Amino acid sequence: MTDEKTGSDTATEHMVNYDRNSYMQSNLVKSRADWIERAVRDIGPQKTEFRHLDLGCGPGHTAIEAVKPSIAAYRQTSPNGHIAVCHGDQPHNDWNGLFGLVFSGSGYLQGKNIRTEASIGSFYDVMAASGSVSLATCFVASHWLSRPLLISSPGTVWYADLEGDARAAYEDLARSDWTRFLRSRAIELAPGGYLIVSTLGSTPDLEEINGIRGSARHLYRAIHKVAATMVTDGLLSEKALDRFIFPLWFPSVSDAVGPLIQNEDLEAAFEVIEASVTDAAINPQDAYQDWLADREKYAELYTGYVRGFGESSLRLHLFEKSAKTVDEADALIATFFERFEKLYRAEPGRYASETLTMTLVLRRR
Repeated sequence: MTDEKTGSDTATEHMVNYDRNSYMQSNLVKSRADWIERAVRDIGPQKTEFRHLDLGCGPGHTAIEAVKPSIAAYRQTSPNGHIAVCHGDQPHNDWNGLFGLVFSGSGYLQGKNIRTEASIGSFYDVMAASGSVSLATCFVASHWLSRPLLISSPGTVWYADLEGDARAAYEDLARSDWTRFLRSRAIELAPGGYLIVSTLGSTPDLEEINGIRGSARHLYRAIHKVAATMVTDGLLSEKALDRFIFPLWFPSVSDAVGPLIQNEDLEAAFEVIEASVTDAAINPQDAYQDWLADREKYAELYTGYVRGFGESSLRLHLFEKSAKTVDEADALIATFFERFEKLYRAEPGRYASETLTMTLVLRRR
């Protein structure tokens, strides 16, 4: 289990209990309902069917929350019109869990003339037929890069603290991925269709490394702090930690609109309706501040949150590189999260996860 990985593993494979630990993600999706409703009203009635493609949908309730506003808004526009909802994600998504929710009482199939389907693949590639999509959405997903990079990154596990060649390599991959994403949407969207992307973002801050303040900066520094104690105690390989970076990029406004300015095909394809990075609508300074008075619950929630999005990356690219067997890797994971929870219990608020939300709304010309 100590062999080098090629870096070809998808960034989000085997996320752990994502639905149960997606409180922050759910808040962000719900906060974008107004944008969805406005877009649907502008799109107007469709000749055959209104088709909503939700990209990076995940396995849980956020996938339902992402599409319900568009269904309700389209019903106001076309009471008897046909609606198709297409959930797009990678093969390892829990599709049975997702469609169990879709067909449940909390799903969206109770109304008439609504059908559901899946498109399986990477949202960096084309996920629907050319010109077939009325509305494409992507919530809290596009910050995951197409693949991990194996680079030297001592002192950090987070893109925003990278410097020199390491930062340049990550920036190049992020720019290339995002350009691919936008070109794929340009193919899928019908003229007059909308793309709404909202994810974790970054904003200029001269006091930060590289002059950029990214969402959750203290959280990722806490992750590195805990992992470093395990290196000191001889539990983790220092080499493995020095080469581990979460495959993330939280875009600034300039990151988001850059390809639209720099590439003539994308500039011709899209009209920019909104491009912004703002504080999250709920608990922007601490995702779990409502539980600050309860140290146990606060620490438990943060631990669950990191397990939900991060355990797969930590296992594949850090713990397995320091273990000889699956059992040893499991033990390292258990030790890490015990220490992580202890840190948050001892110092509630110190490593709070700030949330900046990047929103990009584009209209297909």
